[in-house]
Amino acid sequence: MTVPLDLGINTWIGMTFSLAAQDKLKELENEGTILATTPYRDGLAFAATVGMGIAGLCYKVAPDWMLMYYADHEDIPVGVQAGMFGLYPAMYTLGFLMAHQLEKKRKSLGWAAWGANFVGVLAFTLVSLDRLLKVGTTREFKEGEAKSIFKSALAPILIAGMPAAFPALYYFARRAAR
Repeated sequence: MTVPLDLGINTWIGMTFSLAAQDKLKELENEGTILATTPYRDGLAFAATVGMGIAGLCYKVAPDWMLMYYADHEDIPVGVQAGMFGLYPAMYTLGFLMAHQLEKKRKSLGWAAWGANFVGVLAFTLVSLDRLLKVGTTREFKEGEAKSIFKSALAPILIAGMPAAFPALYYFARRAAR
């Protein structure tokens, strides 16, 4: 996927793991930090392996596409580019903690936020569709020369990775809740 879109997706993944494990988290709450629990760690491992794995491969193949052509990766210092990927676990953690706190405040409030985040990700996807379906450099995109994503090196990564990610998310979130 893309860095701006992935930040919302990683928040949503964190919320998913947190909400799936609410009963277990309530049991473990008095035993220390919620960030030391199995549901948090399992979800973070999933987000790092699947989310950051796919994102890392895509960034290697098409860095300007990953930035959605809002910036040319050649204009961004390498350290900043690497640091962007630190936002992935940070947003996962934000989603995990936020959903848990919202559920503690009022039943189903975390689920409402989960739904709102999901709708936000879908809306961002729809308004950015032209940027998502064309792959090339920032210059190629601006000049209308970027090629279809389906004719790019990203296609096999996304065709294999994305359909596998959703059932894996369901499986691992359910497992973390046990």
